[in-house]
Amino acid sequence: MFRRLFVFTAVALLSLRSPLIAQTPQEVRRAFADLRSDDKPRNCADAMLWLDKHREKLRSELLGELYKTDRQGRDAIMAVLFHDPSFEPDLRFARFVMARLPEEDGYVHNLDIDTGFGETFETRGGPESGGAAHWAAWKFIDAHYDLFEPLLIEAISKSDDMLSVWATTWLMKKRGVLSAHIELFTPKVLARVAANLRDDKTGYNAGQAVRIFLLIGDRALPVLRQAAQSDDAQAKSLGRALTDAIANGERKAFGFLSTKSNLTLTPFGPRPKDPEWLAEVVVDEY
Repeated sequence: MFRRLFVFTAVALLSLRSPLIAQTPQEVRRAFADLRSDDKPRNCADAMLWLDKHREKLRSELLGELYKTDRQGRDAIMAVLFHDPSFEPDLRFARFVMARLPEEDGYVHNLDIDTGFGETFETRGGPESGGAAHWAAWKFIDAHYDLFEPLLIEAISKSDDMLSVWATTWLMKKRGVLSAHIELFTPKVLARVAANLRDDKTGYNAGQAVRIFLLIGDRALPVLRQAAQSDDAQAKSLGRALTDAIANGERKAFGFLSTKSNLTLTPFGPRPKDPEWLAEVVVDEY
């Protein structure tokens, strides 16, 4: 009897001690150090895996480290917190996410944190992977929309980041509130979007502007008609095509726009299918 009691007590103590061993202060510090950009292969990815496993117990530590680590560490911690369904963000965190968005991959590229976690954490580029923090944020923002909505509204009036403006517009459309907020898209805001139709050698911004205008619809027609008179060849052709697509439903215009922008791209979730007729009306010039 005494022997069985000793064995049971030893097993119980080990079972209580094991989780503590897995999360010693030293290991937490090591994990946070490994998140930083130091060119060690997979150190950030492995640390993310470990932190994700213990994310609920280490949530306060993760938040504390988030606001003082470097950009790679920031993106890694954000990805872990975005993956935590029980995490409830506060306004400070929401503002921090919003401040991250305009950077896109200017400092931390989509491929810099390759965890191999699968769909949630893969960082092979693009919104479907959800690895880069500026892409993964949008599903999280949608899940906490009431907190983020005032910040999104504020950003529309002043943001020059077309990815953020497009994703915000798309999200409002998805949630059925775009018509209620359509007055946010003032002539000044739409002119700022239209400026991105020009051939300015900035990657993807013209395509994002195209998708914004297609979501906005008729309200954008005055600024698009002005763009159609631009001295910039790209802005002129995109302005003409967008005007014809929105005002007249011209299929050839959609065919041209599809060569310049992925019209079915979404920040997250399933993408709609191209209409069957689209492939028959694709043209290189408009």
